[in-house]
Amino acid sequence: MKFYANDLTPSGQRRLRPSFIDEPQFGAFLEAFPDGVALLETDGTIKLVNGKLELLLNLARGDLVGSDLAKHAKTAGPLVQKLASALRQLKRTEVSGTLNSQRNVTASIGILRTPDGGAYGALLTMRETGRHSRGYERSDHFRFGAEPLPAAGGGGPVLTPRLATIARRAATAIERGSAVLLTGETGTGKTELARFIGKAGASDAPPFVHVNCGMLSDAQFDAEMFGIEPGSSLDTSTRGKLGFVEAADGGTLFLDQVTDLSPVSQMKLVAFLESQTFSRLGSMQRRKARISLVPATNADLPDLIWSGAFRRALYYRIAVVTLELPALRDQPELVAALTENVLRRLNAGRTPTLQLSAAFSKRLSAHAFPGNVRELTNILERAAASAEDMALAEHFIAAEGAASRPAPARPVGDGETSPQSFRDLMQAFESWVLEKSIAEHGSKRGAAKALGIDIATLVRKTKRAK
Repeated sequence: MKFYANDLTPSGQRRLRPSFIDEPQFGAFLEAFPDGVALLETDGTIKLVNGKLELLLNLARGDLVGSDLAKHAKTAGPLVQKLASALRQLKRTEVSGTLNSQRNVTASIGILRTPDGGAYGALLTMRETGRHSRGYERSDHFRFGAEPLPAAGGGGPVLTPRLATIARRAATAIERGSAVLLTGETGTGKTELARFIGKAGASDAPPFVHVNCGMLSDAQFDAEMFGIEPGSSLDTSTRGKLGFVEAADGGTLFLDQVTDLSPVSQMKLVAFLESQTFSRLGSMQRRKARISLVPATNADLPDLIWSGAFRRALYYRIAVVTLELPALRDQPELVAALTENVLRRLNAGRTPTLQLSAAFSKRLSAHAFPGNVRELTNILERAAASAEDMALAEHFIAAEGAASRPAPARPVGDGETSPQSFRDLMQAFESWVLEKSIAEHGSKRGAAKALGIDIATLVRKTKRAK
């Protein structure tokens, strides 16, 4: 193909220009670039683009190729208008800013010239420099890594020697391209560790996309995970929808509570992980995404696999390296460090600052923390809300029911019962029986056998109880 209708100079002499840019393979060459790249005519017509530029601009290739660059200033952002203006003047330029897709980029226009100095085209390059804190057309089911961490205190996570070893193993696995499955009780810091190994939080950090799998229904899965093609019949916004996978391209996809995905959604995830390619809804084009996969769960995976609730095919894909985070009760040295971290955050906006009495600290160190880090944070926040400047023993208030099973209702009058319904009481008793049986037999499988029920029923009932 030819980039120009007329390749002649005013004097009638043909300009010398590289022949390779007319070859079909040149488009494949541009796809190899990690940055967004486009080949332009001097009049601003876009001749070729790569997939990364589509992603950054949130525009489809079909809408870009053959159109005027300046035409996209309204949909992509003012930065594109600056690039188009520089091209009209045949001036090399470099600009930085935020696109309408909420991606921070540095972009440049370089003029392509022949040996005699004549301009025959331009090369646009666009590099992402950090993720803006707001996603566009995004779901509430995920967060970008630039958002504030819901960590126990300020700064990064507190790492004991044991946690530091786990973090190093996770980081090494990620660097080698392996998926890392994080397991452990609720509140042990799986999200914070995932952010830490994904280097989220720094201004130039790669993307970190946190997906709450429990909020994804089968009907939502494709649109949320893989996005919607702009301008397609399925696009109600006219801007398309950025899927989790594309948002995480070049960074980390954190699948929180991956065991909450339905079997149907699990198989779709397997298909993506096997090919590393996907298609937006409304598009037939296959796209490739380079992601670091970090799934997490607090469930008993062997039991779920045995019952058929979790597919083995997905397990083998996500559990290349499995790391279990220890409970807070198993790390007494961590309690003091986390307490200091939380107090620092609480006292940053508090007058007078809160101090902990010896009696309060003694109760804190003796507590079992069934809610782990979240419970520790909650206890200190309650103390900060009720104490003046010194937290005493009476200010130590653990969440009701945090460490004990539901108590039965007591009679309150002539045949009356407490406000709890009979159904609530039966469910509470059932939960207690299941919990006691699992503890006695060491696993859900053993408990199911002892109770005379199948494992799938037991898993469903324990999940409902949570």
